[in-house]
Amino acid sequence: MKVPPLNLIKQLLKKKVFFYPQKYLSKKKFFIALFLIFLLAFFTYFLKPTYYDYNNNKDIIQNKIKDKFKLQTIIEGDISYSAFPSPSLIVNNIKINFGNINSNKIIIKKMIIKIAFNKIFKINELDFKKIILIDQSIKINPSNLKQIFNFFTLHKEGQITLKNTKVIFEDTQKNKINFDKVNLIDKFKNNKHKITSNLYFSNNQIKIKFENFIGSEKLLKINIPNLNQNLEVNFNKESTLKNLVGQLKLNIFDSILLLNFEGKDNFNISKSYLRNEFLNSKIDGQISFKDPFTFSIDMGVNQINIKKLFKSYPLFQTGKISKKINGKINVNIKTIESLIGKIKDTNMQLNFQNGDLKINNIKSQLPFSSVLNSNIILLLNNKKPKIEYDLKLSSEKPEKLLRKFGIYDFNRKQATWNIKGIIDIKSKKIKFTKLLKNQVQIKTQDEIKIIEDTFNQNVINERISGIFDLFKFKKFLKEVY
Repeated sequence: MKVPPLNLIKQLLKKKVFFYPQKYLSKKKFFIALFLIFLLAFFTYFLKPTYYDYNNNKDIIQNKIKDKFKLQTIIEGDISYSAFPSPSLIVNNIKINFGNINSNKIIIKKMIIKIAFNKIFKINELDFKKIILIDQSIKINPSNLKQIFNFFTLHKEGQITLKNTKVIFEDTQKNKINFDKVNLIDKFKNNKHKITSNLYFSNNQIKIKFENFIGSEKLLKINIPNLNQNLEVNFNKESTLKNLVGQLKLNIFDSILLLNFEGKDNFNISKSYLRNEFLNSKIDGQISFKDPFTFSIDMGVNQINIKKLFKSYPLFQTGKISKKINGKINVNIKTIESLIGKIKDTNMQLNFQNGDLKINNIKSQLPFSSVLNSNIILLLNNKKPKIEYDLKLSSEKPEKLLRKFGIYDFNRKQATWNIKGIIDIKSKKIKFTKLLKNQVQIKTQDEIKIIEDTFNQNVINERISGIFDLFKFKKFLKEVY
């Protein structure tokens, strides 16, 4: 006769086949037992990778870094494992190679690689999730920037995080640019690649954000809060690493620069502009970011205030233009408002060459049927920076033109003046090597020396930009005429 299962259980309980754990096990003992079981499981599972021989299997780690993060690496130091706060490898003295040039390798003293929890049973099965650099000092050759940009743009797995890291850009001539307290987070989520960074340059905080909607638009934002300056670059959906298309908008020094660009290393610029309180201009041309950086720009200026421009950007006082700026700008200015009237159709070519500036073929239509032709060279890449000038002013109504400068007794119908010389920027002194009126020497050498001294005292005694001050010229001409 079969006994029903329920009755069978009751009979077994009466015979005390089973015991009641609550009679023998208190809550305290229960939690201690549970903790010991958890601890045993932890040591069994999470500490197992401690016993792997990483140093004799560096090639496996290098290949996994390459597969996961698309980074070519050489591990020269030791590799160890840490279970806290999460499973991680600590790699010492690792070289990351961008390109095939040994000098372009980036050396990192310590790298932390996070490992997936469920892939730590075998060294061959380790799954890397994230690279973390903490309190490191990284030196980067600027020639690596293109490869670094490609890396952050192309990789679609893994994450990289920088915490309180110093990044030093150093070129082959040992020129350095330091970025301090660099914090960076790189991650993918919902088909969106996002990079955020916070760093310091010259004690100014810089915030960077890059958003890449995979298969769609890309957006780069750079903000310097203390200086109220920001950069925003919108890349079109059609943009690829071989052909970047988009729009750049830069707010800097109370100016707005907008560039519509297309290209790779050589970019075509179209329908662009530069605007501030001094000028309003249109920009077209080409910019090349190949080494060396060069440009060829056509700038059409609707309006400009030269006096305010040079007061706000004291080029002559600092006496410096970066040697890395090389190229030319063809400038056409429709109208310049001045105290002598409207100056129309001013054309010139600015040539930047290794820290010097040549302003060639300047031609302006002045009031009263007058024309100014000149060439000016700013030799700033010298121990003694100077300005070389060659001016020719011709007028069909010179008596009316000179009245604007406070001279009322000139009665010739036509006149031409040729002036050539040098201005020493540091000492604020002018030298006339040619001073002609209608091709005839105006004064003797002693008289020219008096003119030079008067010019120095009345026009450029405070700053070189005084040459754009009409009132100072009036005072000067009244004394020497």
